[in-house]
Amino acid sequence: MPEPISFYFDFISPYGYCAASRIDALAARHGRTVQWRTFNMRSVNATVLGADKPLFLLPLKGPYFSQDVPRTVKWFGLPYDPGSVLEFNPLAALRAFWFLNDQNPQQAKAFAWRVMQAFFAEKTVPNEPALVAAFAEEAGADPQAVLAYLDAPEAKARLKRETEDAVSKGVWGTPTFRVGDQLFWGCDRLQMLEDWLARGGW
Repeated sequence: MPEPISFYFDFISPYGYCAASRIDALAARHGRTVQWRTFNMRSVNATVLGADKPLFLLPLKGPYFSQDVPRTVKWFGLPYDPGSVLEFNPLAALRAFWFLNDQNPQQAKAFAWRVMQAFFAEKTVPNEPALVAAFAEEAGADPQAVLAYLDAPEAKARLKRETEDAVSKGVWGTPTFRVGDQLFWGCDRLQMLEDWLARGGW
C-alpha cells in the first residue's frame, strides 16, 4: 500500500481549514490514507522564522491576506464567519488532538474538523478546555479524560515534540502536505499534489 500523506496544520490557519475539507478525499482517489498532524505554528513563527507579528498585521501582506482568505474559503465552498485570530489560543485544541489521535485517529480528525468549523464558520473561539472537551465528546471521546490530559505535563511536552518533529521534516507553514521527501505548502497546492500523485512523482 502506498505510504500515507502527512497533513500538517494548526487550527489558527484558514488555509488549513480549506485543506482539511478536501485532503482525505484527494488521498482516497489515489489509494492513500492521510495522517493528520497538528503543530504549534506560532511557536515556529517565533523561534524558527523570526516573525514577531501575525501575517495579517504585516504591511502589504496584511491587506492581501484580508482579501485572499474570504475568496479562498468561498472558492472551496465552505462557510466563513470567523472568530478573532488575535483572541484564539489553540494550545488546548492542539494538545487534545494528540490525545485523541493516540487512541483513535478518526476521532481525532472529527475533533479537528469540529474545532475548525467552530472557529471559522461559527465565530466561536475554542480556547477554554471545557469547550475543547465538549468537541472531543462530539467526536466520540471521553471529555473527562481529555480534560485530565490537558492538565498533564505530557500534553505540553507532546505538542513540543510534534512541533519539533514537523520542523525537522522541513515544515514551516500551515497547511503542509508531505509525501516521502516531497513537501507541498498551502491549500492552493492541493491540485499540484494530486497531479504529482497521479503521475507517480515528476
